[in-house]
Amino acid sequence: MKNECDIVQDLLFSYNDGILSETSKELVEEHLKKCNKCKEILEEIKQENAEKNQVKEIDFFKMIKKNINKKNIIILVFFIILTIVILFNVQVYNNYNEIASTMEIYLKDDITNQQIENIKNKIIEKSKNIELEYVSKESALDRLKNNLGENKNLLNNFDNQSNPIPASIEIKTDTKIQTIVESIQDMPGIAHITTHINSNPYELYIQRIMKK
Repeated sequence: MKNECDIVQDLLFSYNDGILSETSKELVEEHLKKCNKCKEILEEIKQENAEKNQVKEIDFFKMIKKNINKKNIIILVFFIILTIVILFNVQVYNNYNEIASTMEIYLKDDITNQQIENIKNKIIEKSKNIELEYVSKESALDRLKNNLGENKNLLNNFDNQSNPIPASIEIKTDTKIQTIVESIQDMPGIAHITTHINSNPYELYIQRIMKK
């Protein structure tokens, strides 16, 4: 048969957790008033629970800190990627704007000097800020040879008489290229006009990188 101490000690954990019925709670409290041993055991239970709670609290804050660190790393990686994407697109569209502001007007072989002047004057008339360069057939052939580098001997059979490369007028301007195209496209002496206004910005950027 259990004595009163044994009964109370069995109830001390539940008493400390505050889950005893009122009758059992009164029994424990009355016993504790007169039993130092059970009172000491209760203090040990309280101390043990306090230590456990402290460990749980530390683990909880460690978990929060760990989660915060993970979140910060994810946010940092996201912003690094976002920054790279933004900078890349800025380069792509700066390159596009630079190339899209240029055009090449290829001329017919039988074009006259007067027709060339007329085309130049019309372009200047329609443009605000413009860089204009006439490239003769000979200059165009020399350019191509330079671009071919070691393979330029492939063009050795071409001379000024058999040169298949047309003369051209190269333009760079702040004016909308389409405005210039519309004003000169029907003028005599023009073979065709090349612009980049409908080109894919990313393709233009890749082409520029590959040429370097």
